[in-house]
Amino acid sequence: MKTRILTAVVAIAGIFPFFWFSDPVEASNPLNYLFPLLISLIAFVSVWEMLHCLQLDKSYFVSIPLYLAGLAFPMLARVMRENMREYTRIAVLTAMVLAIYMFAFIVFRFGKQDMGKVALAFMTCFYIVAANSAVIVLRDTEGVGRFLFLIPFIFSWVTDSFAYFCGRLFGKHKLIPTVSPKKTVEGAIGGFVFCAITAVLYGLIVGKCFDVTPNYLVLGIGGIVIGVVSQIGDLVMSAIKREVGLKDYGWMLPGHGGLLDRFDSSMAVTVLVLVISSYFPIFS
Repeated sequence: MKTRILTAVVAIAGIFPFFWFSDPVEASNPLNYLFPLLISLIAFVSVWEMLHCLQLDKSYFVSIPLYLAGLAFPMLARVMRENMREYTRIAVLTAMVLAIYMFAFIVFRFGKQDMGKVALAFMTCFYIVAANSAVIVLRDTEGVGRFLFLIPFIFSWVTDSFAYFCGRLFGKHKLIPTVSPKKTVEGAIGGFVFCAITAVLYGLIVGKCFDVTPNYLVLGIGGIVIGVVSQIGDLVMSAIKREVGLKDYGWMLPGHGGLLDRFDSSMAVTVLVLVISSYFPIFS
């Protein structure tokens, strides 16, 4: 526990300058690219961790295009922030081209490469790149981006923490023991309940301190859904580890494992928050 806390403190101190200077500024200003650089690096390392887990990191015909996507698309989201329609078009076309490319790889390597692993690598790495790119899209949302992009990190970590504590205090029924033996139904319920409470409190704080109006209905309902999706994101990454017999995805965060071990739930939440905010404004 001490190692986990120390790592968390050091990591927060390390990323704080990137978050502080996350505001999009003039294209000629280097600070404009500081925050997307951090997210691109997180995406790149997360893609490597997934490919290493699936033993495809040295299969360069698979890994190199996915590495490039991880590096490029979070940064491209900032570069093209004034033209999100064109950015979306490029992202969709790239995903389709990569899918066809992976199909061709499977065909030409038939019998020599595990088809299931290649398909899983494409699906999970697409998800990783999309989730990290969504962080930049949320941050660059006009007027309210600085409040939106923090939601996936704060809400998912609150969910994880209270699911852990509620599970320790009240847990009696195992949730999915074959995937995560320590998680309980009571812990899961506690996680999304406290996530909903946190969502409303977050809206209250932001509304009091800044000139924005929170939509408490969206925050309350969204908080419950986010709490559920956050735990699904955690569980699906655990399921992949169980399938291949790994304890952790990496070693970069002592006490936590790899970046995927730490950001597994927030990545799922990022995609959800982007969808919610696109149809139901969280702040106005």
